[in-house]
Amino acid sequence: MIELDVATASETGPRPTNEDHVAWRLPEDPLLRERKGGLFVLADGVGGHASGEVASATAAATLLEEYFSPSNHARVEPALQRAMQAANMRVYEMAERDHHLGGMQTTLDGLAVTDAGAYVAHVGDGRCYHWRDGAIRQLTFDHSEVSELVRLRLVKREKLRTHPRRSILTRTCGAQLMLRPDFLRQPLRAGDRFLLCTDGLWAALEDDEIARDLGSPSAADACGELVATALRAGTDDNVSAAVVEVLAVAPTPAQPRWRPSFFGRAS
Repeated sequence: MIELDVATASETGPRPTNEDHVAWRLPEDPLLRERKGGLFVLADGVGGHASGEVASATAAATLLEEYFSPSNHARVEPALQRAMQAANMRVYEMAERDHHLGGMQTTLDGLAVTDAGAYVAHVGDGRCYHWRDGAIRQLTFDHSEVSELVRLRLVKREKLRTHPRRSILTRTCGAQLMLRPDFLRQPLRAGDRFLLCTDGLWAALEDDEIARDLGSPSAADACGELVATALRAGTDDNVSAAVVEVLAVAPTPAQPRWRPSFFGRAS
């Protein structure tokens, strides 16, 4: 059965309020943990007044609730997909019913870590990184205008962190009735670490700084160093992170390949 070390942190930074939300659950029930693993969620709210905080907290809570719901699918990938859609619907309907919450949206990242692998669901510009043997790889693609310009080779990748349109998002949770998340799977081995972080962290740090801090002695040390480094670097936003270290993975049978039409990057 999967064994994990987990640490989370969320700081307001220079902003007057914190619209980020970090949540996670690692079930005590061994059967549930074997089937669904642990789920780690990060959301960064968008909206005036307090609605960004409401959007991020609502999406994160709904994703956790629906993923582990007895009525959801027993398999990880369809359960994660349904939970993402449920979170989107909850935020969308709340914004439609209450004019004080009108227009609220949030980024949303879910990381399910099981013996069969790590499963990522992603919408917005939060990021998931995979760290192994001192090197990191960005697993997610930012849903922002400037990222699309980089993909089209109209803007250099080096401008991602500083471009004036970096915060203009092209996909968010709660913006539309149907959500179009990206999904992916990452094979695991003991010693792997994963980082979920908001743009207040990754935009303030270079990749080598993220890799260095993720190599700290423990998940708690890594999480604390990442947030502290971003704050020292002068981030202009809330700073939130979740670090998940894989301590042990149970051997599992070979997994069938997923159909690209189901679990892959949305078009």
